[in-house]
Amino acid sequence: MLTYSPEKFASLYASDLGQRIWAFLTRPESVARLETASELGKPAVEGIEEQLLAEFREDVLADRVKQMVGHMVRQILEQRDWVLDQSDVKVQSVPFSKATRYRRPDWITFHAFRNSSDPRDVAITDRRQNAPLPADVRWTYYATFASPLKAAVAFGVRDIRQLRQQVHAHGYHRVRIERMLRTA
Repeated sequence: MLTYSPEKFASLYASDLGQRIWAFLTRPESVARLETASELGKPAVEGIEEQLLAEFREDVLADRVKQMVGHMVRQILEQRDWVLDQSDVKVQSVPFSKATRYRRPDWITFHAFRNSSDPRDVAITDRRQNAPLPADVRWTYYATFASPLKAAVAFGVRDIRQLRQQVHAHGYHRVRIERMLRTA
């Protein structure tokens, strides 16, 4: 059972709106959406924004209400073993303009760079700035990822622990991303 400690939002939480928002956020499907957005490396509230607007309409547009939603989401995810990854992430949506991104505690953020003359040649490292990449080619920044799912699907990395060891030992791990065939 998820619990909420309203702290500075005590009076808003005690209101009918506050109670309804907490009930909405703790529904299994809402929690699943928060976690799915987080798994994808997105701010958690991106997973519920449409449903939140559908259910609460303009009541959720007030800054204080949005702040309470963020406060509630943080407590929900922390109780489910997520940790804060980055706050004040810009979000291009309504009702949120900034939100917080969460990650699993054992995730490590990796950065991928593409070979500028062969985009299928990718070097993965744990640093974006001053990354110790192979000197034989020119590299351009490509992507950031932390989830094992993204590592497996996008880069063919099945073992994050092994990737971490490779990066630690050599400064990077080089992979070749083969083209996916499309069927008509």
